[in-house]
Amino acid sequence: MANRDDMMHELLYGDMLTTPNYDVDFAIGTTYSLDFKALLIVPYSLGMFGDLSDNVKRSPLFLLESIRRSSDHFALFCHRGGIHLPHEVHNYYSLLEDSIFEVHNKQNPEANFHPKIWIIKEYHYENHDDKQLKVIVMSKNLGLDNNLDMVVSMTGKINTNNSQNTHRHQPLKDFLFTLADYAKDAKKRKRILDIANDLMHVKAFEMDDTRFEPNEYEFIPFWFGECLNKRTKFPDTFQGQSVMTISPFIDESTLNEMNALVKNHGTKTWVTRAEYVSPAIFEQYETENGSIYVMNDQMTSNDYQPIDLHAKTYFISNSRDDNRLLIGSANATKAAFHRNTEFVLSLKLKNGNRLLERFKREFLQMDDYGESLMYEPMMVPNEACEKHGRSELEKDMCQVLCYSYKASVECGENALYRITVNTNIKTLKTPINIAPLQVPNMALPLESTVVFDHIPLAKLSEFYILTAHQDEQHWQEVIKISTTGIPKERNDEIFRGIVNTKDKFYNYISFMLCEDPEEYIFELEQAEKALKQNEGNAQIVMPQRIYEQMLKMTVKNPAALERLEDVARIVNDKDYAQDFNVLYAQFKPLIPKLKQLL
Repeated sequence: MANRDDMMHELLYGDMLTTPNYDVDFAIGTTYSLDFKALLIVPYSLGMFGDLSDNVKRSPLFLLESIRRSSDHFALFCHRGGIHLPHEVHNYYSLLEDSIFEVHNKQNPEANFHPKIWIIKEYHYENHDDKQLKVIVMSKNLGLDNNLDMVVSMTGKINTNNSQNTHRHQPLKDFLFTLADYAKDAKKRKRILDIANDLMHVKAFEMDDTRFEPNEYEFIPFWFGECLNKRTKFPDTFQGQSVMTISPFIDESTLNEMNALVKNHGTKTWVTRAEYVSPAIFEQYETENGSIYVMNDQMTSNDYQPIDLHAKTYFISNSRDDNRLLIGSANATKAAFHRNTEFVLSLKLKNGNRLLERFKREFLQMDDYGESLMYEPMMVPNEACEKHGRSELEKDMCQVLCYSYKASVECGENALYRITVNTNIKTLKTPINIAPLQVPNMALPLESTVVFDHIPLAKLSEFYILTAHQDEQHWQEVIKISTTGIPKERNDEIFRGIVNTKDKFYNYISFMLCEDPEEYIFELEQAEKALKQNEGNAQIVMPQRIYEQMLKMTVKNPAALERLEDVARIVNDKDYAQDFNVLYAQFKPLIPKLKQLL
């Protein structure tokens, strides 16, 4: 179970994305909404630095090196229109654009791409033949909210010598095959398809939690309303003699379907948000065997860190030997099971008595007296409950997001660039503005052709901001538009904008070559303090350190030297790099001889 602040975010998207003693080969992630700041957790985790302090992670050197190491190793899919505009826009966000792909349904613009899942291929750092797949199913988006979510992680070894458990893993394979069509990068599309085929060589996925039956799980993906697991169907899979539904968003008809088999001898429990408990739905649970719980005001309305429910979980009980827990992204709504793309994992619990009651007490954090510090029973309905749905502005924007967009870049005068955005836009009910993400102050009305002039090289990006207003409503999100003509030197220019002094350049080179980033940052801080006290010169000490590091890397990691040469190329014309270029030119001829000696 996950819930909270930045430490918990890094637990979910840090610790859970990696496995001790294993390196990530490739990772596939899905989310409904995407926050750029939260997105940085992915390269931090996949950069293979190990556990590092916040002090290291705040270093721009660490950020650049994390993106460099990870950008070819993951693909992240999100709902089109689900990328939030960051409070602060940084040039380095553009370095991640090749790893982000949007998904939407043009045939049904109001359908959501809503799954939250990671599929990660890993290999043992000492034995590369030891390969495994990790599947993480959760209810949490890739954002920095404070809501309470659920997550399950399972791992399976890859054995390419024979096919395994193909029927159980086929739905996940079908999901990945469909998802791969939205990856515009051919290399990453192939990596996704390769992992989909690897699923057929996994005998079984296992979890650390011993409460569940081994090999008794079902992957249940829904692709825009179609269930890809033919052995399951809605609502049957979600029905039982007793049902506990944990869902912040609901509708009356779906709850009726889920509770259809609950009779007087069974129980029905619903954990949700208070604003969704209408009188009609409250009446369903106003029985001797029914109960509704919501988070109390101390959790949702405190001034320190308010938290609300976001988990989507279903406990289905029929007998002591037939208890299932379903966890994933699907709310108890018609849209979730008949319109959206969702992902649910079904797990069978080992035989036992009163399993539903035990789970209920655990989830609600009840003490021996049945009291909870987080939740409270809802005793009366919310008479002010209104029908929840999209506003007219949001419906209009769903249509706008389904238009076809393309953009191109041309070089103009004074090393500045022109961006031309074309779309098959029709008559707009609401005026909409568009702007490049990196220059938000250049917003222009969205028309069939929009031209942005005088854009610096480092500000070119495939991310654009759409903004609309209607009465008192405001809509603003970021979308990705395929943009041709962005010079290959754009990434180099972003790098030069961050590593723009001799000290920063030497520090970055040394950071690239270090074996222990934590120790390196500490030593760097101590050296800076000593130099300030003694009025020393870091530019004398640093080349000596780098030379020693290059000697070590020649034996331990020759590939690091290749990247070193590429970095030197990026800043080759800068005065602050000339001393290093001389140093490396002297060192390079020695590399073959050093390898022979060592």
